[in-house]
Amino acid sequence: MHIESLSVQQLKPAPYNPRLPLKPGDPGWEKLKRSLDEFDLVQPIIWNRRTGHVVAGHQRLEILKDQGRREVDCVIVDLSLEREKALNVTLNNAAVGSDWEPAKLVDLLGELRELPGVDATLTGFDDQQLRDMLFVPDPDFAPAADAPAERDPEEVLVRLEVPRQDWDDVRSELDELLAAFPQIRLHVAADVA
Repeated sequence: MHIESLSVQQLKPAPYNPRLPLKPGDPGWEKLKRSLDEFDLVQPIIWNRRTGHVVAGHQRLEILKDQGRREVDCVIVDLSLEREKALNVTLNNAAVGSDWEPAKLVDLLGELRELPGVDATLTGFDDQQLRDMLFVPDPDFAPAADAPAERDPEEVLVRLEVPRQDWDDVRSELDELLAAFPQIRLHVAADVA
């Protein structure tokens, strides 16, 4: 692998790049910017010497340029345009690689959330996503008493009441159930501590 620090001026975005561009203020932009601010550029931009195109890292490059960076570390490749395009799709394809192992992800996020001095939202999951995955009650949750609940007739609504002293044990069982059936949604009432 060949890495060089290159001027951002010579890094041309690939005109065929199928990813939607992020803009300042977009949630994805802000999460990626925060990650770059916290951890710096740990995943270099991929640049093709033959075409001058950025193959991967378009969003990171735009944020770094917005922050005033003049040079960035790049992994240099030397590919035909056709192979460059294939690599672009491969590197941006969420179906390449593996998926999350839900139980391990929940354990890891729970651990990070409990560590002093660690902000679990640095993982890219926002507070609401973390609460949903970790079954942490939303302190602002209050169902409207007079609002009729619109439900999908294909879903079965289940109300589960758990004694507070059993919550930790039941919660771990629910984690396993939800890992096995990711289409199940679980809402935890705000009074669970």
